[in-house]
Amino acid sequence: MIDPEKKLAGVLIPAFALRREGDLGIGDTLALKGAIDFCARNNLSVLQLLPINETGGDHSPYGAISSVALDPVLLTVEVGYVPGLEKTDYEWIVDQSGLREHKSDFVDYRLVKKLKLDLLKSAWSAFSKLLSDKNSARKEVQDFIAFEKEHAVWLSGYTLFRTFIDLHGGNACWTQWPEEHQDPLSAEKFLQNSELKEKLSDDRRFYAYVQWLAFSQWLELRRYADSKGVALMGDIPFGVSRYSSDVWAERNLFDLDWSGGAPPEPLFQGDPFTAKWGQNWGIPLYDWKAHQKENYRWWRQRVGRLTDVFHYFRIDHVLGFFRIYAFPWIPERNHEFVELTEKEAEKLCKGKLPHFIPRDDYPEKLGKMNAAEGEAILKVILEAAGKNGVVAEDLGCVPEYVRPLLKKIGIPGFAIPIFERDEKDRSFKKKEEHHPLNLATYGTHDHMPLRLYYEDLCKRWHGEDGHEAWLDVQRLMRFLGLDDTNPPEQFTDELHETFAGVLLEMPCWLALFMIPDLLGSSEQFNVPGTAGAGNWTSRLSMSLEAYEADSYFGTKIKRMAALIRESGRLLSAGAASTIK
Repeated sequence: MIDPEKKLAGVLIPAFALRREGDLGIGDTLALKGAIDFCARNNLSVLQLLPINETGGDHSPYGAISSVALDPVLLTVEVGYVPGLEKTDYEWIVDQSGLREHKSDFVDYRLVKKLKLDLLKSAWSAFSKLLSDKNSARKEVQDFIAFEKEHAVWLSGYTLFRTFIDLHGGNACWTQWPEEHQDPLSAEKFLQNSELKEKLSDDRRFYAYVQWLAFSQWLELRRYADSKGVALMGDIPFGVSRYSSDVWAERNLFDLDWSGGAPPEPLFQGDPFTAKWGQNWGIPLYDWKAHQKENYRWWRQRVGRLTDVFHYFRIDHVLGFFRIYAFPWIPERNHEFVELTEKEAEKLCKGKLPHFIPRDDYPEKLGKMNAAEGEAILKVILEAAGKNGVVAEDLGCVPEYVRPLLKKIGIPGFAIPIFERDEKDRSFKKKEEHHPLNLATYGTHDHMPLRLYYEDLCKRWHGEDGHEAWLDVQRLMRFLGLDDTNPPEQFTDELHETFAGVLLEMPCWLALFMIPDLLGSSEQFNVPGTAGAGNWTSRLSMSLEAYEADSYFGTKIKRMAALIRESGRLLSAGAASTIK
């Protein structure tokens, strides 16, 4: 359980956004060691990351192709870090990749993924020869064999699925594969009878090798964080990709007739479909009765493997455990519904429309049923988490029972002060009125950084119809304790420091800054409701060490560290000591 009496400060940094000298176009586990050092130097007790599972074609951390397998693009793939990788092979493969000519503020996933897998395959070619000696006493060989045995339950289905993705040119959409490849039993039979059996079997074990490397590096990263007194916070999305190894291998646990998402809301209107219908994430729903029959084995496995690496984890869209807004069509069909009325959509979907499943929250007795069922599942997750801390992202259209229930069972929710309003006069909730068992932040990966938020507010304030925006500026100034008659007309360093100080003064257990909000910069890692090439690709302009050495940013970072110290959000024994 998390102790709300022990106050911490932390930072959210997507792993892909990090930089270090000699990286391969994306942040990696070695860059994360640097991030841990950065946290330790600057009084940041918690380093939060986005999900680190292997992503699919859209590269979204929230659409991974496995609930357990880790993403190879985040690995440190260098000589000395990867058994079997030789210097001459490394240099030749990197030179041929085009990476040397690729200078960008964005991750080129196509280039990076191919490069890292080519390097790993070169290493595997050498390492697999060691495995052919069944009497080998080499530690890395024995460690790999032990890993295969320990992780066999999920690794078998994942490696088979991953091998068939390659067989189909990188396409993870298994519904488009030949019928005999669409489930693990027939796929296994195909493999055993195929002329390509030897190659496919080798490919399959290669992916086990990659996962062994990944878990080894991440477990070492956790040990390093422990040594620095920094706690790592991971992320579990509520759903899994429809085109994941989990759904492909264990279809009985999922309901593929519906696509989970979120209802329309004023904050996220990235495109006409989202504004009209809401967000259709495409995730299949869970067959909760099937999970219950297995004593939630799949969930216990998912949480257990995550907490091998992380001290805390955040549940993205915890509302889904109570009820999930679902669409009777997959996202690939969204374009068909943009111009349709509800009646037209209902006719097209044979009487079905988007709605909450298993039921709405009204009348009240239905909400009580949702609350009871969600609480039972969350208690299973808490049990599986053991001593590791659990945090719930409880944002969006939140039923009135959710936040009191979370507090009752000891799970912190989120407090985003710029969204917490009095419904009558639209004033911001006072900083001291927020619950101690909460994570306070100005935004998640789904929100604009503070700089863009305030610049947008100022733009509206000075626009054609700026009266309501001006009232909002005044409300914000009062929340921040500033003069509401003379607000800044731009995002100044002084305003940035005031925002930071107010967050740190809130009574919440954890005050957490997105890295752009710590620096006062404007990087945005995701725009909800869109699927553009820019999402999940933005990198920081320089390494964290370079920011510290920079005359401008270095001063800001030192001031932030001082504010954290002045707020009393320090634990000499490290953040992990807050987990009981």
